Amino acid sequence: MKGGNTDLYYLGLARKEPRFERGAQNELRHTVGGRLWGGRNGWSYNSEAMFQWGSFGGSNIRAWATAHDTAYRFRSTVFQPQIGIDAGVASGDHGDGRSPLGTFNPLFPTGIYFGQAALALNGPVNVFLVGPRIRLQLSRSVTATVDHHTFWRTSLHDGVYGLATNLLIAGRDNPHRHIGSQPTIGVHWSVNRHLSVAASYGYFFAGSFLGHASPEGKNVAYAGVWTTYKF
Repeated sequence: MKGGNTDLYYLGLARKEPRFERGAQNELRHTVGGRLWGGRNGWSYNSEAMFQWGSFGGSNIRAWATAHDTAYRFRSTVFQPQIGIDAGVASGDHGDGRSPLGTFNPLFPTGIYFGQAALALNGPVNVFLVGPRIRLQLSRSVTATVDHHTFWRTSLHDGVYGLATNLLIAGRDNPHRHIGSQPTIGVHWSVNRHLSVAASYGYFFAGSFLGHASPEGKNVAYAGVWTTYKF
């Protein structure tokens, strides 16, 4: 497509007794999805939608997720600021053992999923999130990005999961929706075509859901510096 690209895909996954809020059973999950991304005239976009079905023990699976990232770069302004926002929602279970399992499985997400820091406390499961950001081109080789993500539970009958779709905190008896918020800042320096250096800092503020969990959720800070050399 002119100024755009398209992905269409199917992924199948079978697991032995993964654990969800509903319990642990053998899982056979099918995923179909599509992604549209590209850019034109300063605008960039990246949108994706997925639907899942299959079996979980004696029950069916019906889950879904969608994510969108849109940004605009002011090329004629000092530091060429790029202002963007990303938002996404992933389904959670309905809490009824007779209905299909509604917990979305992101399959194999990357370690840095939300923001600039590797502060991956929660994964894209049973979550609604929104995150504005701004990126500055400080020099030809140095960029800085600041963002802020806020997370809520999609279903109040399902818990909070990690990146590996592992249940972290059960949520069926917790009526609070707000999981927390996470501002991060990252700086990237391309020293040359082989060597790059990056640094990031993030802070997770526990929301009302974690504040009423047992054990109670805590705020978390993270900082990291790493280098990459490409041969």
